[in-house]
Amino acid sequence: MKKSAFIISALSATLGTMAQSRPNIILIVADDMGYSDLGSYGSEISTPNLDRLANEGVRFQEFYNNSISAPTRASLITGQYQHKAGVGYFSNNLGLPSYQGYINKESLTLAEVLQNEGYNTFHAGKWHLSGRENGTLVSEPLDRGFNQSYQLPSNGFGYFKNEGYATNLIGDNAVNFIASTESSNKPFFLYLAFTAPHWPLHALEEDIAKYRGKYDIGWDSLRIRRFERQKALGIVDNSYQLSKKDNDIYEWDRLSYDQRHLWSKKMEVYAAMVDRLDHNVGRVLEQLEKSGKADNTLIVFLSDNGAPAEDLIKWHGGASRNSGPVGTSGSNESQSKNWSYASNTPFRAFKDYLYEGGINTPFIAWYPNKIGKGRIVKGTGHIIDLAPTFYQIAKANYPKKYKSTKTNALPGVSLLPVLYGQTDTVQRSAPLCWERAGNRAIRFGKWKLTSHYPSHAWELYDLSTDHGESQNVASKHHEVVSQLSTLYFKWAEENGVVEFSEIEDREPKMMKDFRKSKTQDIPASFGTFGRR
Repeated sequence: MKKSAFIISALSATLGTMAQSRPNIILIVADDMGYSDLGSYGSEISTPNLDRLANEGVRFQEFYNNSISAPTRASLITGQYQHKAGVGYFSNNLGLPSYQGYINKESLTLAEVLQNEGYNTFHAGKWHLSGRENGTLVSEPLDRGFNQSYQLPSNGFGYFKNEGYATNLIGDNAVNFIASTESSNKPFFLYLAFTAPHWPLHALEEDIAKYRGKYDIGWDSLRIRRFERQKALGIVDNSYQLSKKDNDIYEWDRLSYDQRHLWSKKMEVYAAMVDRLDHNVGRVLEQLEKSGKADNTLIVFLSDNGAPAEDLIKWHGGASRNSGPVGTSGSNESQSKNWSYASNTPFRAFKDYLYEGGINTPFIAWYPNKIGKGRIVKGTGHIIDLAPTFYQIAKANYPKKYKSTKTNALPGVSLLPVLYGQTDTVQRSAPLCWERAGNRAIRFGKWKLTSHYPSHAWELYDLSTDHGESQNVASKHHEVVSQLSTLYFKWAEENGVVEFSEIEDREPKMMKDFRKSKTQDIPASFGTFGRR
């Protein structure tokens, strides 16, 4: 062999070895899925593939998101708090750098960093992080480090597209991306962002049929059953207590027969949507194994926020958009607070709130022969921790400058000590903080301080004994309230958080209506709850 050929061969072998020493990474995100909606987190819904990942990997009891879609996705994909990344409110531009509604250049995406370190980078599904500068669309996936991207075709409202069912289409592209790497020595990163089970409630009839009649027991009984399963699984400790029921949750026993039937149908469709999501996770696992890449792949799964409170009968076109039964392409329905109350078991509140039901997500991590099987840990991780975790495991350098732009430092910490069984809880010196449309929260140790806009009154909860956030102990611990609120305002200043009352007039009407739609009206007589 000639010397030059020998050098090239040796170099190729070295690069191949390096690639194999760095794992493939798949980040899977569900949309609007509650804490208890997986079998491995207490549900009756069939989720064998995600349950397999849980039983062969690790589950966190506490893992936090940002309570609503775009802010969560901004933190997920950059490792920054959402305001620092430019998505402090939502995907709307409120005219301030922290609230421009799309990712800024100072906040590097996972794809930009990993692509720069030799990874193939793929995106399939929801993005929700783009915007316009001077009329030009910016911050699309291909602009932010992804080699290939698939976003759902825009034709039609909901899940039924000309090309097929949305969850399957996203799964198809994820499988194809993995298959395309079979002959490559380069590791890959796949951001797999399902739109399921976000409303409208659309599902395949074959999936709905599996759940017919299963929800005739109502949301109260379902919540109790899920809570008992959670305790049996070890997802919640025996010290946990169910949160108090919101006053505007309907009383199942007071509904008429027809009303119960219509409400049961909603949850049957919702369950079918989660089922189909899990089915496509199974297809991804199957392709990984077929491609010989399963043993060298880290998979992380979570939801972008808790199950939702909004009612589409009151918002987003209302009942006038309904032209068919719930579940079909013509329907415009959401599960609303009633079923979401069960989905978020055992926690309080819903999507867009900063109580635990809005921000605490199921979190599963799977990495064969690296992560111990079937472990359940306290965890207390946050979506800002994923970037440092992925960069550490990929041996990737996070640059201080990227394309001549100074980058934002990463505020999170690596999860690897917890994932690898070296500790049970993420060790961090700084508190975790949130702000969303005036709602505020800070978590430090066992304490959680929060306020719900438009009130600015602080509420304090001891999460070591009160996971349901039922006992506000602020009046008993003035010093804790003072210390935590001081830390919150310091964080807010560092991250460009603006007092919401100062920018509320810039909020789009549709989003104002969204916030109003989260309150249910209970009629004096349980007659009609809207056209179904």
